[in-house]
Amino acid sequence: MAQVGTLELAVRLAVATVAVVGPTLLFLGLWRFLMWLRDDELVKALAQRGVVEAPDPSPADVLAGASGGSECGNCGTVNLRGASVCRDCLSSLE
Repeated sequence: MAQVGTLELAVRLAVATVAVVGPTLLFLGLWRFLMWLRDDELVKALAQRGVVEAPDPSPADVLAGASGGSECGNCGTVNLRGASVCRDCLSSLE
């Protein structure tokens, strides 16, 4: 087996580091971007400006309203009957 020089070893370590860390950083960047896209305040602001239509109610919203669910004291979200935590802010409903 041939002797590996210092420069060649450094290049190999740099390539390995990029190969290991690069996809992780790209995934975390994608995750943060997707969280930014679903930001409720951003959607509300765009809907008020008329840039996008207001989102339709989710099935959980319809079920919570129809089943007489409880309202969260912190954020005002109507939750399904029997829920122990708020589905929006995750605070306790008890």
